[in-house]
Amino acid sequence: MDIGSRSRSTAQDVAERAGVSRAAVSRCFNARGRVSGDKRERILAAASELGYRPNAIARSLTGQPTDLVALITTESLGYQSNEQLRAITLCLAERGKRALIIPVGAKTTLDESSLRALDYQVDAIVVMGGSISRHVVELLAAARVPLLLFGRAHEGAGTAAICCDNAEGGAIAARCLTRLGRTRLAYVGKSAGTFADRARLGGFVGELRRQGLEPCDMAADESSFAGGRRAAATLLAAAEPPDGLFCFNDTVAFGALQAARDFRLRVPEDVAIVGFDDQPMAAWPAFDLTTVGCDSGALAELAAAKILAALGRGEQVEGTFLVRPYLVVRGTTP
Repeated sequence: MDIGSRSRSTAQDVAERAGVSRAAVSRCFNARGRVSGDKRERILAAASELGYRPNAIARSLTGQPTDLVALITTESLGYQSNEQLRAITLCLAERGKRALIIPVGAKTTLDESSLRALDYQVDAIVVMGGSISRHVVELLAAARVPLLLFGRAHEGAGTAAICCDNAEGGAIAARCLTRLGRTRLAYVGKSAGTFADRARLGGFVGELRRQGLEPCDMAADESSFAGGRRAAATLLAAAEPPDGLFCFNDTVAFGALQAARDFRLRVPEDVAIVGFDDQPMAAWPAFDLTTVGCDSGALAELAAAKILAALGRGEQVEGTFLVRPYLVVRGTTP
């Protein structure tokens, strides 16, 4: 069978097979439409026989909700970002919505990708990291398309934001290390200086100062194994190296662990190490990493709930909604 030469079944085909009007087919597949039980059964049976599915893009031309939510991804996704993308896609699917993933490439911007999402008449837009201009926020508001920033804080009127409480996560790491009696504490960060990096560092330093301490040093590099190894090496090469390291994420912490081994330092006896994200590799015996975690499922559930609330009310939900992180203690802290 030549699949490429077959035309797709249409609503008119279903109507003729079921012996009903074209309008009845439309009402049957519209959640707000009303069709008698007998007609609905005939329409669904005909649609099944013909392999018919309503066209979300065509629905958008009539101004109907498309049940499409654009997820705009802003960078190459690491473990945590991938988990969050997977979780929010599943949460939306469970609520009858479908994700339209639009990546931001090397030659496009967040603003351009957000406006491109409007071409598909999406019901809502979720920006996975990063931020968009005030002009685009105003355009989306005029189009009555709810906007949600996922993974960073709210930046002004017209937007809602869902993210891990990164500052609290940094404070949790600081408390973990100071309870061990460590006083020469350093931060291994991300050279790009992202929102999450700044918030985690701010929470870490703020908690140390609350306890009358100052970080002894900090270093930043790529948020990778190699970057963490290089950044930690610069800290551990000091005449008085830190006795505790808080790392931007687990991958950076894995590199810091290798740097400690390079310097023949014992972990946790000579230097304790705390990561962030609680990715599965953190529990592997080779790393056994103490880390700060944040529930991706809880973030996704909250995001889906805010999207549905905005759609139900017909107006933008505003503000920042945080999910509290937690500490997972393993072998890199005694």
